[in-house]
Order: sequence, then C-alpha cells, then structure tokens
Amino acid sequence: FNNNGPRDPWSSHAIQNPVRIDEKDFPSINKARLFYREILHRHQPSQPVSASDQIEIKRLITSAQPTLSPQTTDSEIRVIQGKYGRHCFAIQDQDRSIHAISIMRSVKQCVVTADRQPRAFE
Repeated sequence: FNNNGPRDPWSSHAIQNPVRIDEKDFPSINKARLFYREILHRHQPSQPVSASDQIEIKRLITSAQPTLSPQTTDSEIRVIQGKYGRHCFAIQDQDRSIHAISIMRSVKQCVVTADRQPRAFE
C-alpha cells in the first residue's frame, strides 16, 4: 500500500477546510456540500425551492458573492436540470433570465482562514 499517491478529495483523510456561510459553520467543504445537496434533492426540476430552503440557498449565494446586487436576493431560487443532466440550483431574475448556481464553487468561496474570514478558493 503506497501512501504517496494523490489524495481523494472526498475521502475522510482529506484535509479539512472549515467553511462559514452566513454565521453557520461547517467542519469541512464536504459537510457543507452535503448540506446543500440534501436541500437540492428535496425539490424536483423546474419546481421552486421552499421558503425555508430559499433562505439557506440565498445565504450561500450572498456569502460566496457578497457583492451581489440587492435585486438578486429578491429573485426566486429553482431547481433546474443543468449540464450533463445533473440537477442544480438556479436563480431566476425578475426579467425571467436563469443563472445556474454551482454548490461546490459557492462553498469553496466560503472556506475560512485562520482569522475566520472566508477566503477565495479557486
């Protein structure tokens, strides 16, 4: 057994990067990802997300992208069929345009550094 190979980022041995999303702390990127995937799986494509889940997703979006315009937070969150047939969240603007939201990209934007501030994680 060789331990010198690349690490699987989803394994339990992967480095734990704590995540903070609107004052909600997760011990790792994976735990945060699983939390939002659970919300995603509660809804069918083209269905609006429930009011309580809308709040959680909007917290994720605004934590990942704090410079969003106020009208974005008033938009409706839906589940859509994204690339490769996978479901994802999407924000529907008042002009009816739809923008897909990547859970993983958003969560990575909320990784916490030693001073407890989220850092950009490309």
